Amino acid sequence: MSENLKVSVIVPVYNAEKFLSKCLEHLIYQTYKNLEIIIVDDGSTDNVASVYNKYEKMDSRIIIHKQKNSGPSVAQNKGLDLATGDYIHFHDHDDFVNLDYYEIMMDAALKTNPDILCGEVNQPEYNFPEFKSIEICVSMQDKILKTRANLFTPAWRYLYKKSFLTKTKLRFEAVFIGDQDVIFTKTAVILASNIALIPNALYNVISNETALGKRNPRVFSIQEKIEREKVSKKYFKCVKDNLASEFMGMSEIPFKTEIFKIFNRAIFRKNIFGNKTRYYLFGINIGTKQYR
Repeated sequence: MSENLKVSVIVPVYNAEKFLSKCLEHLIYQTYKNLEIIIVDDGSTDNVASVYNKYEKMDSRIIIHKQKNSGPSVAQNKGLDLATGDYIHFHDHDDFVNLDYYEIMMDAALKTNPDILCGEVNQPEYNFPEFKSIEICVSMQDKILKTRANLFTPAWRYLYKKSFLTKTKLRFEAVFIGDQDVIFTKTAVILASNIALIPNALYNVISNETALGKRNPRVFSIQEKIEREKVSKKYFKCVKDNLASEFMGMSEIPFKTEIFKIFNRAIFRKNIFGNKTRYYLFGINIGTKQYR
């Protein structure tokens, strides 16, 4: 039975008092019960502790860890250290999943035994892929292009088999803040033996502005810049060694094009990409609206 598979849901928290209740409500009332919910409070300065303490009293599956403010990568890695599940899900503090999310995911995991499961995303301003049926991706081309991992990088899109993360020694890089998911998720997709695409498992994004990596913009020290360069070189070597460059570096192709014609002549065109919309008048680019 799929209930034999345990899911560790890691929720890094930073000043999430306004958002965390909805996130936790949708976790504790999941139709799938074999969960552990690991909350890592990364030095919050608001009253969010009163929120997660209330839910901890309600549900024994909730585990609380407090730490000094160290950044999202350190918080996610700490959650991974504490996790005991078969699959790992990194969950933003201001989002929520449908109540049957983990049931759908674990039923698929039992059937396919993938290194990574990729669900669907509800975020209207982006064009995340939708899946018609469960599909197993094995080739590098399918793993990257069918998940659109070359365009969309948030870690919460996926459930990762813990043994896969242990084997590959994948961790979030503390020197990357704001884009800490990019190297982690792209490397995971590249190294995975197989990825299962799961329809109807829906992750709902509420606000980009409150995401953990959006806070504390700062200037990096020389040593941090050296470390970032070192990590980046390691990533690009992984891409090259695994023959993924062609697919990770593919140019964006619009997911939708809208054309306004007069007398069968194209006057106005709108190309809709994953994170922007580009506008053309008489074939001339007149502007781009960026969503992130």
